[in-house]
Amino acid sequence: MRSPYRFTLAALVAATLLFPGGASAAPGINLAWNHCLGEGTGVQNAAFACDTNTGSHTLVGSFRLGSDMAIVIGDEVVIQLASASPVLPSWWQYYTTGSCRLASLSASFVQNPLDVVCVDWSQGQAVGGLFYCTSNLICADYPPSPNSARLKVISAVPQQAAQQLQGGVEYFSFNVTIDHAKTVGTGACEGCSIPVCLVLNSIEVVDRTNHSRKLTTPTAPGSNFVTWQGGGVPIVGGASGCPAATAAHRSTWGDVKTLYR
Repeated sequence: MRSPYRFTLAALVAATLLFPGGASAAPGINLAWNHCLGEGTGVQNAAFACDTNTGSHTLVGSFRLGSDMAIVIGDEVVIQLASASPVLPSWWQYYTTGSCRLASLSASFVQNPLDVVCVDWSQGQAVGGLFYCTSNLICADYPPSPNSARLKVISAVPQQAAQQLQGGVEYFSFNVTIDHAKTVGTGACEGCSIPVCLVLNSIEVVDRTNHSRKLTTPTAPGSNFVTWQGGGVPIVGGASGCPAATAAHRSTWGDVKTLYR
């Protein structure tokens, strides 16, 4: 069975080809709520009273390269999440048939105008999307676990808009917004108050010649994960605690991009 993620990625890469549209800091990846980590205004834990259906929380991802990288056209992100419960709560079920909160998860690539430290690597030209995979779905190279899910985010610019990135600069990569729909009242989904850990496993930065750099380590201890309601002590594949996530698996970008040369 063909992975639905491969289809989504292929469509995005095809679209980008057809339609123009501090230096000493450690390289790596960052994840924070609300703002880029480097701004100093983001937070690691989101504490939500689960008492309203309005509003949202936003994950913000960023990265630093160890050295300059020319003609960059895209990046691919892998986020793993796990709940401190035997089964992933329905409040965290998105995008699959029968999901309680269908389409309550979205990605965007427009940087918060209040963030002035992080640099938008795409200069406002990126387009992309996401794929959310749970153990209830057949996902290529994803080890099933009933309390976990994987989120993949992909963004790209047209090849003629390729960017020159500098080592040591913190670059904004993505926003992933989780809204509060169906939290209370009739039709509410269970599990908003259950602790969850969200780990940014990797950001792979890709250039126009199909070369890439895959960043998997935090720029500082703990900078690659955030918690929801404190995170708890999830257990996934024999690992426990927060973060409790399996390693990121192979990227599909290179395989798909070759189809559109």
